[in-house]
Amino acid sequence: MLTRLRRLWRSARALPGIRGVLLSADRLWWSRVIRGAGIVDLDYVAIQLNRRVSTRRAVRIYVRRGFRTGLSLNPLFAEGLVSAQLPDADRVPAMYAYLIGDPASVETSLAWDAIAYGTAHPESAHAAGGPLGHAWRALRDGDALALGLDGRTVEASHADLLTAARAATHPSTVADPEVPASSIVMLWSLDEADRDGAAIRPALRPLSETHSTLVLAIDLAPLDVRLAVAPLAFVDPRVRLAWTADEQRRLQNTLDERTVLVVRQPRAAISADSLIRLIDMAQSGPVAPLWVSTDGTVVSAGTRPRQGRMQRVLAGYPIEDARALGVTFRSATLDAPVTAVMVGDQRSPRVLLDAMVIAAPSDEWPQSVDASADDDGFSLPPVRGLVFDDGSDCRRVLSDVTLSDGTTLPRLRWAIKTAAPAGPRGESWGETHFARALAVALERLGQYVSIDARPAAARPTASLDDVHLVLRGPHALPAPRGGRSVLWIISHPDEITADEVAGFDLVFAASERWAGAASVKFQADVEPLLQCTDAHRFHPSGLQHGDDLVFVGTARGIARPSVVEPLRAGIPIRVYGPDWRGYIPPSAIAGTHVSNDELPRLYETAGAVLNDHWPAMRREGFVSNRLFDVVAAGGRAISDEVEGIADLFGCAVRTYSDVPELLRLVETPLESLFCPDIDLMEVSRRIREQHSFDARARALVDAVVGRSGEGRAGSR
Repeated sequence: MLTRLRRLWRSARALPGIRGVLLSADRLWWSRVIRGAGIVDLDYVAIQLNRRVSTRRAVRIYVRRGFRTGLSLNPLFAEGLVSAQLPDADRVPAMYAYLIGDPASVETSLAWDAIAYGTAHPESAHAAGGPLGHAWRALRDGDALALGLDGRTVEASHADLLTAARAATHPSTVADPEVPASSIVMLWSLDEADRDGAAIRPALRPLSETHSTLVLAIDLAPLDVRLAVAPLAFVDPRVRLAWTADEQRRLQNTLDERTVLVVRQPRAAISADSLIRLIDMAQSGPVAPLWVSTDGTVVSAGTRPRQGRMQRVLAGYPIEDARALGVTFRSATLDAPVTAVMVGDQRSPRVLLDAMVIAAPSDEWPQSVDASADDDGFSLPPVRGLVFDDGSDCRRVLSDVTLSDGTTLPRLRWAIKTAAPAGPRGESWGETHFARALAVALERLGQYVSIDARPAAARPTASLDDVHLVLRGPHALPAPRGGRSVLWIISHPDEITADEVAGFDLVFAASERWAGAASVKFQADVEPLLQCTDAHRFHPSGLQHGDDLVFVGTARGIARPSVVEPLRAGIPIRVYGPDWRGYIPPSAIAGTHVSNDELPRLYETAGAVLNDHWPAMRREGFVSNRLFDVVAAGGRAISDEVEGIADLFGCAVRTYSDVPELLRLVETPLESLFCPDIDLMEVSRRIREQHSFDARARALVDAVVGRSGEGRAGSR
């Protein structure tokens, strides 16, 4: 009932004449919740507004527009950082979302570990405002608070936090940064895109692993970003602030030779692993990482002079093509928004291809180029079936590969296209990992494979690919042009249309019954190709089953009955997923994420893994790949009834048709629900043998080669 009311309330906001009324009601409620927590720091607010206001006025300003323009109500609370962790915080003030959620599991400051504080002070979980409110009130009462990074902490008072805030609002009062003697200096430029703190975190690891200094350049940063990072410089001598571009230039001019200078431009995202690799490689010469666009394609794998002009290497190509060049590649310039150079180093630049920086394309060249550079010294070798001519053109050259069973196949370029977003956001999509496992399986058959996220589905270099394989999930993708086009429908069958199917040469669906019906309905050949598992990753390890119920997945914006109903009945479940706050008790959320490397063990050791399907998938016989993974790992599952589950998984999966039947299953001792381990192992072996990505990859290759007639080597 609560979920239905929430959906109705949200949908009503779009109705003319009602939206304004509901928004006013929202703001009144937000204000009441925030004031009730007692965490508004009026001294801190006055520093930002340049005037003193009452608590009621401060909260009113915040909920009306302040939370979108960077106003913070507490020095231990960074709006952008918190917003990035909570599912509704882009729609509502982050402080409100924090207070009604699970405060004990949310980081609120870059300089203060709120989660560790909550663990050290269990009573703070029940305090007004959670750990934040508990810590702030202690500060106001005169206690000190441990602030710091990587275990290095200092005791700071409330007055210290206000001093840092004043420096953030009055940069002219701060002296030029004095960088201590360091072997590594990282100059990190920030702007409004860095509100969530994600860009800073990778730079913190070198602080703990090397003798380094982090200089945060905040001349382009808005006030809320400055407020968030200012305490870092206060609590840690390894962190310095540079307020103006002149200060940054003076700083670089004072560095000793042999100091490695890492420069990060605004809006560039690099992982800690890539950053560490870059710093290590800079000892051997100037280096830049592979520059990848926000759509997932290459911006620059370095530069090379071509016929009197500069050319970005493999611009617009898939990442997989750049990685095929090796670990490093000689470059005419350092062309990336993150670079690492030893001061005074005049050696030739290189691109480190196993390190990556993500940023939007830019036409700016970071440094001038010697016009006399020798073109021949920068030639490109053949890359995954592509041969590059002297200019920017390339030719597709076909060849054959002989497999271990003696079969000869053409080596084709496959582009797997998914509806997932590019970059880190796509990591939470099942399609991303599905595509990767399929790509590896195709590569074991000697194929060249790349993966295109949704923004790169129609990249300009797609004409060089032989096969375009679209994984049809929650969003339709346009039928690719050129080559062979293959559609594999793995979910959302209710959204498939005749026009969508008609655009592809081959069509597969992860349901035998639906494939047959669709062939008649759409007057097209739709072949069944069920979902599957990565048998190289999901396999039994001999671990014992526990007695707990586990669920892995998102809430999908609904109260999923397979999780909510057992919890409501008092049955404990360990839930792993990113957006369950507000739907289930916080104590049931074991984690917001499980890495793919940890999933096999989790599935095998669970008493049973709960599973359900989208209504259309359940109705049309689309069995989810989670069941294949669980059973392949030697695990057991309880799922809603879908045609085909019993034949596929036998005694390893028990099904229910309604909520009462689900509750009867989860209330029954699990050992009595499932067959003995020896029988489970046989089911697991059969699933790994018959329903693996390797089996599906071979079926796809055979279908493409058998119908395309491209079995001869040649060029075009």
